[in-house]
Amino acid sequence: MRAEIVEAAFRAIDRLGPELSLREIAEEAGTAKPKIYRHFTDKSDLFQAIGERLRDMLWAAIVPQIDLASDSAREVIRRSVEQYVHLVDEHPNVCRFLIQGRFAEQSESTMRAINEGREITLAMANLFNNELREMELDGAAIELAAFTTFGSAAAATDWWLGPDVDSPRRMPPEEFVAHMTTIMLGAINGTCELLGIKIDRDLPLHEGVRRRETVG
Repeated sequence: MRAEIVEAAFRAIDRLGPELSLREIAEEAGTAKPKIYRHFTDKSDLFQAIGERLRDMLWAAIVPQIDLASDSAREVIRRSVEQYVHLVDEHPNVCRFLIQGRFAEQSESTMRAINEGREITLAMANLFNNELREMELDGAAIELAAFTTFGSAAAATDWWLGPDVDSPRRMPPEEFVAHMTTIMLGAINGTCELLGIKIDRDLPLHEGVRRRETVG
C-alpha cells in the first residue's frame, strides 16, 4: 500500500501541480487521508518516499545508457544529463514539488528529499572513483564535487522550469542538456585540478585520466 500511495502522489502532483494537499493525494490513492498515516509517519516521510521514487526512476534510466569501460567521460555525462532532463520534462511538477518544498514542514522535508537526489550524484562519483581506484583519489574531494554538482543541477532545474506551473521552459530541452553537460564537465575539470590529475574528456576514464606529474 505504501508504494501505491507514492505512485498516487506522483500522479496527483503531475496532474494538479506542486501546491496540492494531502487530501488530494489521498483521493488519488482511493483512500482516506488518515489512512495515509498508517503507512507514513508524517508528511516528511511521504515527501522523502516521493524523492526516493524519483531517484530510483532516474538511476534506472541512466544505468543502461552508460558504460564506464568504453564511453568517454564527456559521453557518460551527456547521456546522464540527457536522461535527467527527460525525466524532469516528463514530471516537472514533481521536480518543482521536491526542489521547492510544498508541504508545511518545508525545510525538513525539502532537505530529506534533496538528500535522495544527492545519492545519485554520490553514486555517480563512486562509479568514477571505482573506475580509477588504483589512483587512490581523495574521497572527500570527490564527495564535495558530487554535492556541488547536485546543488548546481537543482538550481539550474528550478531556473529552467520557471516559477509557475504554466511557465514555458526557458530553453529547448536539447539546449539545456548541452549547457548542463558543459557545466558538469567544468565541475569535473575543477575537481581534477584539486586532485592533481588531468582528464581527457574524450577518452574512457581508465585511458583518459593521468596524474599531472606523468603527463607530458
